Amino acid sequence: MSVLFSAGILITIAAIGAITALAGRMMGDIGEYGTYFVGFVFIAVGLYLMGLLPFKLKGLNPANFKHRGLIAAFLLGLIFGAALGPCTFAYMAPMLAVVFANASQNFALSASLLFFYAIGHCIIIVAAGTFTGALQKYLNWNSNSSAAEVVKKICGALVLLGGLWILYS
Repeated sequence: MSVLFSAGILITIAAIGAITALAGRMMGDIGEYGTYFVGFVFIAVGLYLMGLLPFKLKGLNPANFKHRGLIAAFLLGLIFGAALGPCTFAYMAPMLAVVFANASQNFALSASLLFFYAIGHCIIIVAAGTFTGALQKYLNWNSNSSAAEVVKKICGALVLLGGLWILYS
């Protein structure tokens, strides 16, 4: 299931990349209004992680979902890929520059760079999905400690600062 979830993520990221490339825009470039929107989303997420912005969606209980299994994992990966796409392009851009520069001279090298990028991008997700039991034991232990709450608030503050920086710049 985790492999299909990761495949869904990669397919969506590839589709978003192809669309933005065909549109003649820089990958991940979302324009002025999109940048403001992302900045405000970062601020909201930062406030949420810090416990300053309560956010609950009624009816969103995973136990209530009717679609489960392999197809659901793939579809969920497609949805997550849409959210991860803009974040991924910042890390992917330098590698793509090398790939595009070398593709006409050494296609095999360029294709293997993209392949290994995809493997590296999703191997953590596959590992986490494969070792869910061990991960859940760790998360249960971690949720009982106050350190997890402190780390969550620090991460929230960093995300909030990132959003403010996006709006400022």
